[in-house]
Amino acid sequence: MKEGARKLESKTPDEIFRRLDVDVSGSIDSFELISLVQGRFHNSWEMYTIDTAALAAVTVAGVHGAISMGLHPLVAATSGIVMSLGGVLRDLFCGRDLAMASQSYAIATGAGSTVYVLTREMALRGYPLLAMTRIFLSMGTTVSIRCWEYFRGEPLLAPMRGRK
Repeated sequence: MKEGARKLESKTPDEIFRRLDVDVSGSIDSFELISLVQGRFHNSWEMYTIDTAALAAVTVAGVHGAISMGLHPLVAATSGIVMSLGGVLRDLFCGRDLAMASQSYAIATGAGSTVYVLTREMALRGYPLLAMTRIFLSMGTTVSIRCWEYFRGEPLLAPMRGRK
């Protein structure tokens, strides 16, 4: 059982209500419920997982779209990195912690899009790589980099943090 659940079990219903009733109005309104739910999922592992899966899918879709528009492979790989800016802007507008994702967004997207472009170039040169194999390798690269950073517990470019 989690530590938070143990603490909650030791509280009386009145203590729990007083904790939830932030504005001391005697009732729990929608704003207090929203803050309770947001507090649970803000920077949680669940949100990070969903974010990572979406980033991997968008990486493949963006690079594939750039390639199908006839762009040079180098430009297609770079377009994956530029797409990560959308996730950073979303975090900025939603008030999320930018340090949670900004560094690994660009690195993971860049690596995933590069893997997709390289495996596509290999397939064009006669290596037997199916499209699904390229997609899984690209998404796997993106997810692996994000997981590596998450389980390390510090930004991917930690040695560069704080330098000017």
